[in-house]
Order: sequence, then structure tokens, then C-alpha cells
Amino acid sequence: MRLRKTPAAIAASVAAAALAIAGCSSSGSSSAGSTSSSAAPAQLTVWRMGSSTPAQVTWMNSVVSQFHKQYPAYAKTKVKVVFIPWTNRTQDWTNALSSGKNAPDITELGNTDTPTQASLGMLANITSNVNSWSNKPNVVSGMLANDTQSGTIYAVPWFGGVRGIWYRTDQFKAAGISAPPTSWSELVTDAKKLMAKFPGTYGLGAPTYDTPAVASFIWGAGGQIAVEQNGKWVGQLTSPQSEAGIKFYTDLYLANRLSPAKYIGQTELGNPGATSGGANEDFALGKLDMYIDGAWASGTFPANAQGKSQWASFPIPSQSGPNPAPAFAGGSDLAVWSGSKYKTAAWNLVQVMDSVPNSTSFANSQGFFPPYTSQLTGGSYSSSQLLSGFAKAATNTQISPMNAKNWATADATDLVIPTMMKQLMKGANFDSTVAAANTKLQDVLNNGSQG
Repeated sequence: MRLRKTPAAIAASVAAAALAIAGCSSSGSSSAGSTSSSAAPAQLTVWRMGSSTPAQVTWMNSVVSQFHKQYPAYAKTKVKVVFIPWTNRTQDWTNALSSGKNAPDITELGNTDTPTQASLGMLANITSNVNSWSNKPNVVSGMLANDTQSGTIYAVPWFGGVRGIWYRTDQFKAAGISAPPTSWSELVTDAKKLMAKFPGTYGLGAPTYDTPAVASFIWGAGGQIAVEQNGKWVGQLTSPQSEAGIKFYTDLYLANRLSPAKYIGQTELGNPGATSGGANEDFALGKLDMYIDGAWASGTFPANAQGKSQWASFPIPSQSGPNPAPAFAGGSDLAVWSGSKYKTAAWNLVQVMDSVPNSTSFANSQGFFPPYTSQLTGGSYSSSQLLSGFAKAATNTQISPMNAKNWATADATDLVIPTMMKQLMKGANFDSTVAAANTKLQDVLNNGSQG
């Protein structure tokens, strides 16, 4: 899934541009499919999503140089990188599959794209390659699970991002809070302490149009949004566990008044389509004590943001603690194209792109995280006041049903969960509103928009 990124990473999309980068390929023994040729390809084509920027080109040049050194048998192979605007990706994949022309050997995908594209026959079966890959035991299991369909692996995680809760260490200390909360009751108690210590602030923002945040509270109570059974999606919003998560989030405003009324109908960035004026700006300016968003969020804060040296994070708590609630992991995967004639070489290039150092450096440049547990539980992340909480959240992730074929329609077009949350915070009957949303969600996930 394409996540909201830092300003440097969301430069305006441009027409697909090809970069010819001198590189090489591999004579490695692993094979991503029986049709793969062992001959040295004259060229490998990599589709990257988004816009070409100097930083992207520099990173990719470095990868190709490493590829050249690690696999010298393909020293004369050229690596061509094509940047595909995110809005064009589905049509371009479809055109490449149907025509058999101008297709990539490797493609980046949003991780919510992977199951659908695999089901359409676009992605090669790389199960044997991944199973023998030295990095496999280190990959966050929830991320790799998204790339696995009926036991077959079609892609590998490249980078991802999760939401956690931003706070300021100086404010926690002043309010007598010695450690971040690990349960819902502690979260509410601490938010009220902060509001008492800092009059005029709100304790925790709860925008109604922030489905990934709502999902964590549903999951944190042991619920699910929807589950797939016998090829059909079955809504789960009305289960007691899911309703507990929905009610808790709603009551951040209704019962506890920890969140302002202006966030009803807003995203974390303000009114839909805006990039400021919402919880992000309020937190940055000291008007909101705790703020739910990803590590990338500072890119949306105003220039006069306060308390930068005091910013820190913790995972969204589960209902009863002590372990955090699962977080939605959005990000990108790397896959070998099903029609590639050089799947062995393509897989070897994927391994270089997705090595621990390369995945980490790329993720850091985008404000995200690599998919490796070793990185998330140690090193620079664990010692960072701001990043440690997000890194901890990234070790426990879920994605379903946000990888369903019609999820974007359900959430971004029909606004099923955002509309439900808005209605609830405006005082609508809880049971009937959640039941109606559950019915609509199930219908859209299975059939697409019904208007």
C-alpha cells in the first residue's frame, strides 16, 4: 500500500521515465521459475513506483554497483529503471500482462497490491527462492504473510511504515507520567493528566477519517475488520471484540472528551485533501498532547513546531496490555514478473535491493522502516527516542483486509469506516450504525462499490 510520505518522497508524479544504469546480473543457482533462462540478459528492467529524484537515482546506482560486484558473470547486463506514477501502476501492469510487451523483470508494488496482482498471474512464484534466502528468518512474519497466497510466495517486503503515538517527554515528566501507557485505561488516565497539567490542550486526537488507527484499536481488543472465508469476505465489525475497539476510539471524544469536535470528519492532516490544520498541526504547536501517526509525520508539521528535541513515540496500546496492539503495515514489496525470461537474474537483483543494509538505507530516506526484525529491535532505532516506539510497533503487524481487492473502494471511495466513526461521534445509535457499516463493508469487499 502506498503510504503518505515525506515531502521529498511525494514530489509530483511525472511520466514514466527510463534510466539506463550500467549494471550486471547473476549466475547464481537459485531460480524463480522453470521458464527462467540461465543466459546472461542483455538488460533487466525494474519498475519503481513514484517519481525519479536525485536521491532515488543515487540509491539505485549504488545497488546496481553492488549487484555488479556480487554477480560478475552478468557484467555486461544493463539495468533499466522505469519510474511509474502510482496512479498509473494498475493500468501499466495490466497492459504489460495483456500485451506481453514492455514488461518489467522486477516490479515494486504497494503491499496491498500484491495479493491482487498475484491472483491475476502477473507475479512469478518465488517460493523456493525465498525459502532458501538467508534473510527469510529475519523478515517480519506479518509482512511476508501478505505476500503468500495458499502457501505460494509471490513477493518480498522491501520497506514499510506503521502508526504509533507521538508524545513529548518533557510534558510526560511534568504531568508525572513515568512511562508510556500499555493499556487503554492507562492511555485515558495519562491523557487526562496531560490535559490537567496543560490547560487548553487535548489529550489524544481521534480523527474519524483515520482507518489504520481505528484498525489498531479493533485488533488491540482481539477483533477483526473482516475475514476471508471460502473465497468471500465476511464482515467482523459487529463482533464483541471489534465493537469494544470501535467504542473505545469513539469514546475518546464522546465519553472522555480527550479529542476536539473539529476532528470529526477529518483525517490526521485536517479536512480531506488538506495537509495541515488537523491533529498534525495541533500536536506540533503544543495544542494536542498525544498524536496518532507514523514516523514520517514530521514532514507535515509546520516550520514553527515546538519541542522537537522532546518528541518520542510508543506503540498503540492493546486493550489490557502489556503487549501493544497490532499495527497496520503499509509499504512496498518487490516481485519478479511472471513473464520475465530472466527470473534467476531478476531474483538476484531483488536480493541486492532488499539486503538488510540497502533496505534499511532506503527506508530511512523515506521515513519508513526495513522489514527486518534485527533492525527493528536493535541498533539505531532502539536507541532513538522518537523511532523506538514506531520500531517496536513494526514488529507486530497485520494487513488483512486492507489487502483485499476492493479495500480501496471500501475505504477511500465509499468511506465505510470513516463514515461509521463520524456518525458515531455525532451521536448515532451504536448498534445499528455498526451493523449497517458491517453489511456495507462486506458487500463492497466482495462486489465493489454499489453506489
